[in-house]
Amino acid sequence: MSGNIIANTDPAIRAVVHSNDLLKQLEDGFLPEGLTRDVSEFGDGTLLQIPTVGQMPLHDIAEGEDTPLSPLDTGTVTMNITEHKGTGGYVSDELKENGYKAAAVEAEIVPQSLRSIAESYETDMLSQQNQQTASDPNMYNNVSHRILASGTSSVLALDDIAYLKLAFDSANVPDEGRILILPPIAEMTLNSAVGAQAFTNNPMFEGMVGEGFVKNRKFLRNIFGFDLWVSNRLPDAVAETITATGILPPIGATNSHVAGMKVGIAMCVADDTTKPFMNAWRRQPRVEGDRNVSKRRDEFHVTARWGFGAQRLETLATLALSSSAY
Repeated sequence: MSGNIIANTDPAIRAVVHSNDLLKQLEDGFLPEGLTRDVSEFGDGTLLQIPTVGQMPLHDIAEGEDTPLSPLDTGTVTMNITEHKGTGGYVSDELKENGYKAAAVEAEIVPQSLRSIAESYETDMLSQQNQQTASDPNMYNNVSHRILASGTSSVLALDDIAYLKLAFDSANVPDEGRILILPPIAEMTLNSAVGAQAFTNNPMFEGMVGEGFVKNRKFLRNIFGFDLWVSNRLPDAVAETITATGILPPIGATNSHVAGMKVGIAMCVADDTTKPFMNAWRRQPRVEGDRNVSKRRDEFHVTARWGFGAQRLETLATLALSSSAY
């Protein structure tokens, strides 16, 4: 009899033992900070206007002629505080009284709320690529900055990255600080290419076949002058038609629209004057807590306000590519 008791007691005891750990959902990483120009110091209001100036034209003149005079081209770029986000949670007295890990659950409310705001902020930042003109090549010095991936079924090709380099070089974008943000499926494309012919033709790619391109959300190498990053928060492409005056593929793709594709984003972040976007926090993420006596629970509130604007679109290029094919 005692043997049976011993045999049954051990699993019975284990069944009521609680883990000291909390299992949280898998979380993807964030892009590095500093990809936009922070202008949070501007004064009151929700609209910021920054004056811009162009270049002075140069003329041919003959001896004895007056020097042609031209006004300096001027303009403005604007940024609006458009986003007002909030989240929060609560822990009831009942949970505290009955829950084994109530304190651990309560401790996660604020960090998870702050993470939700950070995810929304980064998604909003990446969506600023729509500051470009849709269904237009967005030419700078006769080279398109809004293109379609040239591989079969609009899969990323190394030629596309080379074309982005041409676009930036033609627009006098500094060599320093060039980055290219791509969806995870593009890493699969590059890993496959490196494992095949590209590996033999490009010794700079040595060491990637075994470990892949991405580590801690960053590509391990610089390709054609771009540091390549991976993000799950890149926007989906909207319907745009490729015509003689529309999006221009760098090599000659045959797709007629890009709806449902992902948008890769190339930009220069060498310094605040070259970054394509600016941002401002009108309210940094603020955490407030309160005791709700009538509902017998502790409540936590996290809110923030921010906005984005375009300041230099010639340092931005976008690449529509397949979201399913690699």
